[in-house]
Amino acid sequence: MQSETLWEPVRPFSRALVVVAHPDDAEFGAAGTIARWVAMGTDVRYLVVTDGASGSADPQMRRDRLVAIREREQRAACDALGVTDVTFLGYADGYLEPTLEARRKVAAAIRHHRPEVVVTLNPDVRWSSWGYVNHPDHRAVGDLVLHSINPAASTRLWDTTLLDEGLEPWDVTELWLMSFGDGPHLVDVTDSFDRKLAALRSHASQPVGLGPGAAHARDRRAARHQGRRGAGRGLHDAAVPGAGRRRLGPGVVASPRPTPSPRR
Repeated sequence: MQSETLWEPVRPFSRALVVVAHPDDAEFGAAGTIARWVAMGTDVRYLVVTDGASGSADPQMRRDRLVAIREREQRAACDALGVTDVTFLGYADGYLEPTLEARRKVAAAIRHHRPEVVVTLNPDVRWSSWGYVNHPDHRAVGDLVLHSINPAASTRLWDTTLLDEGLEPWDVTELWLMSFGDGPHLVDVTDSFDRKLAALRSHASQPVGLGPGAAHARDRRAARHQGRRGAGRGLHDAAVPGAGRRRLGPGVVASPRPTPSPRR
């Protein structure tokens, strides 16, 4: 059994970019950590790659209607957490591939936002220890982010049209991958857990079991697979950094250990 390390900040990150596949991925995976960073003064921004249009079992729902609903829900979740900016790339939910076109868009976002730390999904995860088959969009986004960090965002001549748009190369200092309970690193989110729940409740179209009428204790149990209760240490986000908090040097991306990923 691997040992667990409780993350303690040396100083706040200046800016963070959270890159996810669907509206609600960030809230399931890292909202406690994000809320804590915001409280510490970090400027946190989101990039949501797909439109979330497949995420409904309602026979009356239409894809175009769900896109608008999920975008509204994601903006509300960002407001609950204090996230300053959210961009939607609009790729079709369930059909994402790590193409060069998509990589360029993610790289452009990294160059534009110039984050000190990037948070994303683990591309190595295909299924979880608790029986969940990972969504292919999650893996595609993880690949896109890693391939953008090196080489697309950091290499000056990878695509010179990015330079023509005023987007200079940018080196990300740290990469955090969501692990959802199995990673070696924990983030204490005792003081920000209620904000995580509030953000999750913003995604009312998704069956997360966190409605406003739910008892507080049940809410905590329902979200518990996204975090962990340490003995005497309060609530923890094991989602981030989990699979890997990696300090990056020029041209270096460390390979993380496979860990579970969230539901869409």
